[in-house]
Amino acid sequence: MGPPGLWVLLPLLLLGAPARPDGPGSLCDPRVLERFIREAQDTERGLAGCGSACDLPEPVPVPDPGVNFNDWRQLDASRRGWQVAGGQAVLVAAVLRARELLPAPGLRPALDRTYSAVRSLAHLLRRLRPQVTGPGGSGGVWGDLGARGGLGGAPGAGPPPAVPVRSLPRLLRAHASFLRGKVRLFLADACPR
Repeated sequence: MGPPGLWVLLPLLLLGAPARPDGPGSLCDPRVLERFIREAQDTERGLAGCGSACDLPEPVPVPDPGVNFNDWRQLDASRRGWQVAGGQAVLVAAVLRARELLPAPGLRPALDRTYSAVRSLAHLLRRLRPQVTGPGGSGGVWGDLGARGGLGGAPGAGPPPAVPVRSLPRLLRAHASFLRGKVRLFLADACPR
């Protein structure tokens, strides 16, 4: 493994994007999100037939990837940002918990790739924070999406909707669906046209 910053820059380097993602433009390049989605789907497909080895001994919450478009349109930008930031925090925590619950060496590479991707995307999403404030106008929507998956800022905002999963393939499916749904919708609104 390399330095932690390498995992943040790797998707951008592979796409030929600027090596130093200074602003929202780097994540606003649709190729960057598409790369994250493809990698999530590839990881999910790679574990599709793993059977009982991928069963989680307890339910693990993941962000609800479903999007009600009417409800989404009624949310202001800060609430949309909170849904995405909170979802990323829930994903970080879910992947960490799955790594604890599924210690099989054969599953570790998929979990490590997913963890790296979730953390990298969270880092890139935080770069959009000047455009998004917390519910009620407070700052810090993105908070600390650190190893514990916590969220800072946004007083009075509850956690985003979550659903429990009992297998690693379902966790990975929720990750890919979350990227295709709420993250893509959020970026369509947050990125300059």
